[in-house]
Amino acid sequence: MPPTPVTEIEERIDALRGQDACDRHPRVSLDHTPCAAFVAPLLAATTDPDPYIRASAIHALASYEPEEHAQLPEALFKALADDPDPSVRSAAAEVVACMPGDAVAALLAALGDASADVRMEAVLALSAFEASDVVAAVTDRLHRDPAPEVRERAVMALERLNPEGVAGDLVRALEDPSAVVRSAVACALGEHEPGETPAVLDALLLALSDSSAGVRESAARALRYSAAEAIPGLMALLADEASDVRREATGALGTLGANQAIGALAERLRNDTDAEVRRGAASALGDLGTEAATAHLIDAFGQEAESAEVRTEIVRALGSAHDVEALPVLCAALGDADAETREAAAEALQWLLDPEVPASMAALEPLCLALKDAVGSVRAVACGALGALNDARALPFLMQAARDGTEECRVAALEAIARIDATAGEALLLEALADAATDVRRVAAKSLVLSAHAPIPSEVLDCMADPEGDPFARCDLAKSLAQRGGLEAVPVLLDLLRDGSSHVRAAAAQALCELPDPRAMRPLMALLDDDDEDVRGEAALALAALADDRAIEPLQALLNDDCPPVRRRVVWALSFSTPSKVLPLLVNALQDDDPDVQSTAASALADVCDAPALRRILSALPTGCDDVGSALEEAAAALEDDEGASPRSASSLRVQLGTVHYE
Repeated sequence: MPPTPVTEIEERIDALRGQDACDRHPRVSLDHTPCAAFVAPLLAATTDPDPYIRASAIHALASYEPEEHAQLPEALFKALADDPDPSVRSAAAEVVACMPGDAVAALLAALGDASADVRMEAVLALSAFEASDVVAAVTDRLHRDPAPEVRERAVMALERLNPEGVAGDLVRALEDPSAVVRSAVACALGEHEPGETPAVLDALLLALSDSSAGVRESAARALRYSAAEAIPGLMALLADEASDVRREATGALGTLGANQAIGALAERLRNDTDAEVRRGAASALGDLGTEAATAHLIDAFGQEAESAEVRTEIVRALGSAHDVEALPVLCAALGDADAETREAAAEALQWLLDPEVPASMAALEPLCLALKDAVGSVRAVACGALGALNDARALPFLMQAARDGTEECRVAALEAIARIDATAGEALLLEALADAATDVRRVAAKSLVLSAHAPIPSEVLDCMADPEGDPFARCDLAKSLAQRGGLEAVPVLLDLLRDGSSHVRAAAAQALCELPDPRAMRPLMALLDDDDEDVRGEAALALAALADDRAIEPLQALLNDDCPPVRRRVVWALSFSTPSKVLPLLVNALQDDDPDVQSTAASALADVCDAPALRRILSALPTGCDDVGSALEEAAAALEDDEGASPRSASSLRVQLGTVHYE
């Protein structure tokens, strides 16, 4: 007979009793999928003689809603107030923050607990409540609690509560005797825009000379987004004995745009004994991006033989500088012994290269060689860089990369080929439609440029006819057919209107909007009842492109569609029919519940009516249509100013231009 739920949780509780002390972790010891039948045994376990069992049960009860189990809050409040073991009271303090009713009162009382651990949990739990008495109590703990760990938690709680005037209390707390508390305070003050609050800025500047390295590090981090006044103090920290402090100082100087620190940062980059500081200095010089900073980075790359991580950071910094002077170094870095450095160099070149800059062509050969790199990610990024270079001489190398064994590389190669000359790569793109990797097939479908003077390739037809294939590839191929044009594309698109994917049906309708053909009338009308709102909307626009008044009646039915974007498209679509037949429908749409539908109706009327007609519609508008009235007034005035203007005919404007009115 299988165990009952109650038996299951009781067995878990019993199993805890035999655990070794090193295995005891109350927060996870009773990890389980919540079950209402477990609540009673867990509540009973909160009075177990073993405090470990009691604490475990309390943590487990955090998974249950107090509204569904009335005994839950009472048991937790009792444990918080009366349990003799501080570990149990700490668990209760953590959990009762989720309780309704007297949770705040219970937690405020727990701030007087003899155990610092309990007070710590109570302070953090109170940060979920924004009452004034909570703020006052937490602030009191910040200044008066004897335990530094509680004062540190009070800083965190006040940071979450963020009451008015908290910056003053935090500045005062920077004089705390505990370095741990002062460090937490400095971090919290960094959230208070020190550049805009003089007292905060002054306090953090003072903290830069704190006796504790941890406080100096936190102050430097907090000043990263401050003001120019912080630069001298941060520059002084570049000589700090603690490497973490020096590293934070480099980052802050780069962010603050401290051009006066370029020389000092370059010295750290070349000579600091800590690789992380050298990395920070390289990044900061890249942020500064001046010619002088770039020159130091170029020089340092040739000297940095010890750390691949530093060389990588130098390369990234050179890329962010966007200086063509870095081109030789980046090309050389493509041959670095470290793969991450080589990849960073290719990525930097991808952003730096400009086909209009003759010097960029120096990267062609190194990048083509990089397509044979042993690491696939390097080859892939090199493909992207060659695409940015946009030089047809790279095509043979990219075509070889398009058959690479790494999916990432094939994708990047096809994208680069399409960017340089999709026509030259047509055979590869067609071949890739059958690739085993989804992303490769999608890129191929998206990149294809089909010639209107050649039959639709069989690979395209096979891909579009495959119901098990990737729907997004079929969507992109539908767009390619629309761009290709030609009557022979219409039957293929009509087949896609019955596709099992709503994305494909919508894409096919959108393509038929670009290739209006009477054969599409009935299939598109059928899609007006589609379950998907995008399909219904795109079908309406495609019908509009046919400019056939037989579509008015089925489109009219969609004016009551539950989806506002569908109604907006339908309103726009109706405006491409004979004006005299749709004017009442468009006028009625001015009072649609959705303001965007109203706006589209006003735009549609402005396109099909002359100024006197718009004035008549305007005069008949009911009260409460101010926005619509303003739109009609503006349109009428524009037509009156341009006396030669006349309403557009249904064929004088592309239907898809109307989509701006509903996006």
